[in-house]
Amino acid sequence: MLRRMYEWKRPTILDMISALFLFLLLREWLLPLQELTDTGALWPFYTIAGAVILMDLFLPYRWLTFPFKLLGVLWLLHAAFFDTSFWEKEWLIDLYTQIVRDMPLVLSQDWGSMSAISRNGMFDLMLLVMISMITYLVLEQRQVLWFVVMTEAYLALLDTFMPYEADGGIVRTLLYGFLLLAVAHLTKVTSIATLNGKRGWMLANAIVAPLLVLGVSIGIAYTAPKKEASWPDPISYLMGSDQATTAVGMKKVGYDNNDSQLGGPFISDNTLVFTGLTNERSYWRGDSKDIYTGAGWEKGKRDYESILDLKNYEWNNTLFHGTETKEVKASLYFSGPLQYATVFYPGQLKKVTDYTPENATVVYDTWNQQLEIRAGKINLLPPSGAANSQPVIGPNTLLMKLKQYNVEAEVPIVSEKAITQAGTQYPIEIRTHYLQLPEQLPPRVKELAEEITKDAPTPYQKVRAIENYLRSSGKYKYETTDVPVPEQGQDFVDQFLFESFRGYCDHFSTSMAVMLRTLDIPTRWVKGFAPGQRVGSDDTGNDIMEVRSKDAHSWVEVYFPNMGWIPFEATSSFTSPVRIKYDLHTEEAQAPIPLPDLGNQGALNRGDGRFDELEGADAISNRGFQIPWQVNVLLLGALAAAGFVAWRRRREITIWWLRRKWNQLEKDQYADRYHLLMRMMESVHSRRQAGETMREYVNRLHISGDKRQDLRFLTEIYERMIYGMKGIEQKARSIVEELMERLTRQLKP
Repeated sequence: MLRRMYEWKRPTILDMISALFLFLLLREWLLPLQELTDTGALWPFYTIAGAVILMDLFLPYRWLTFPFKLLGVLWLLHAAFFDTSFWEKEWLIDLYTQIVRDMPLVLSQDWGSMSAISRNGMFDLMLLVMISMITYLVLEQRQVLWFVVMTEAYLALLDTFMPYEADGGIVRTLLYGFLLLAVAHLTKVTSIATLNGKRGWMLANAIVAPLLVLGVSIGIAYTAPKKEASWPDPISYLMGSDQATTAVGMKKVGYDNNDSQLGGPFISDNTLVFTGLTNERSYWRGDSKDIYTGAGWEKGKRDYESILDLKNYEWNNTLFHGTETKEVKASLYFSGPLQYATVFYPGQLKKVTDYTPENATVVYDTWNQQLEIRAGKINLLPPSGAANSQPVIGPNTLLMKLKQYNVEAEVPIVSEKAITQAGTQYPIEIRTHYLQLPEQLPPRVKELAEEITKDAPTPYQKVRAIENYLRSSGKYKYETTDVPVPEQGQDFVDQFLFESFRGYCDHFSTSMAVMLRTLDIPTRWVKGFAPGQRVGSDDTGNDIMEVRSKDAHSWVEVYFPNMGWIPFEATSSFTSPVRIKYDLHTEEAQAPIPLPDLGNQGALNRGDGRFDELEGADAISNRGFQIPWQVNVLLLGALAAAGFVAWRRRREITIWWLRRKWNQLEKDQYADRYHLLMRMMESVHSRRQAGETMREYVNRLHISGDKRQDLRFLTEIYERMIYGMKGIEQKARSIVEELMERLTRQLKP
């Protein structure tokens, strides 16, 4: 009976033609991924689509194809992410480890935190199942029309609501779908009728006639005169968007020298710019600008220096001075399509060495600390009227892009005491160039800045107040796609602060720089790249960072007397590039806070008993009926395997569970949230010793200085609440919440 229900037939020429048209239709579904997402290459997905169609077409039993399909997915993952031989087991172990590690993220739907291997594996499996179902319905059941209509609707929606031009795809889908319908109809006719001597003629009519109809229709539509649309974009009209936004269109994020017109939406671009090897994760500085026009930024004062022997040139205190620093060494390697004639460096540059090509020279903008690479040296004619009429050697006028280079730099570690006491004695040239504002700047921008900083007596405290307001007030949303463009004559900062309330780094950084200028605090706008994504480390422990076009970023530098330019971060989704040494109150005498003896406590507080429920959940009741011993063996084996995996991953599971409980608590339950944070710290690092206070435990942890400083601050707040009976001030609530969020996100076993 089963054999009669499914009787496999050798595929005919018509079946193969149908399979070709189906593949072309599936290709239209995949093409938008490269423009709308960070998908790099589409060939693995094309391979899956083609292989599934061929297997379902030529293999006699559908169930027989699934092992081969899964093997093909494994081969694609191996080809994309692993360098070892396919027959070695190490990469399979690594793949399994990645998937197990990401399972809690799947359950919590945190797709962005999953590894690229797990995300690709899940997408490949989903694609495999979906194409198998579509192949069955279209090629075997001959249900073609619904898939053609769905493809047209899919492309029309993308063309209407997304930054994707689907005009060509819609026309191609019409062509492929029409032909697929014709071939499916012919296949059905030939299966129920005998066409002796007429099969070739029938095939020609079925293929040629639709081609002629489509060719004539598309040709007329393309060549016929067309009247301009009186209603160019009805969707924007219905959604309340103005035509200015439509005219600008969607941009791709990336580093660009033209910043005269900021605003508008953009889409993420995952193109690799460079790979960096560094001992310190930091922003990669490229350039700065000082004139705010109301619409964007431009360069004002410039002072250029020609550097002909770059490898022997050294810079000193070009950005900041009089502060503690950390030495940074980094190597940058450019191999992708995006390369720039600008040198990117962390913190404050000291030296550039080991660059390729070796004939590179530099034009250095001493006012904005930008290095522009030139293609070697040339003879330059002296200015007219010069005493010496002999040609001089200078950098070439042609730009050049370096393939790789090493930089030596330093990042500041700023004393909170020193920066708070820096004062307002700014040099006259700093006041002249870095307090500029357009005359048409709306007064309410300054009024808002004054309101935010009314309780801040020093420039540094004003800087921090505005920075925290933009980052942590919750009033402004980080957004990249639904971002309006200012109308003609409308101020960019004013629109963001009082109307749209959404934007990306350009909005946050420009708003901070402009508001500080209204308070007579010198600022400038800086651009470059965020640190990027860590993908590994070398033998000496240096981080390997991949910096992509989507990591292009802008931030703010603020000038402090006797210190120089210090960077600050106003965008909420980025980490501040400045390190603060919190020494402002360390010299003041503090009354000792009595702490209870924690040494007599037994087991850890188990909260509301949920851990007890979890531990009891594994118990299997066998009352009421007798289970066969074979089932018991299988269950015990499965439980043993699950228990082994859970034991190996006990830290990940514990942190996931604690983080889930932490997220369920209200923000005003600070003491409970702090306890859970410390329990997570114990799971990752080391447990508290008997009789050890919270402060002693934090000081003993082997963690970075930034994390230790954050934990000390949170511990001090906790001690004040518990033992000093003091609540958290409103001003400190946002800071506390931000620090706790950041620490929990960074906790990894």
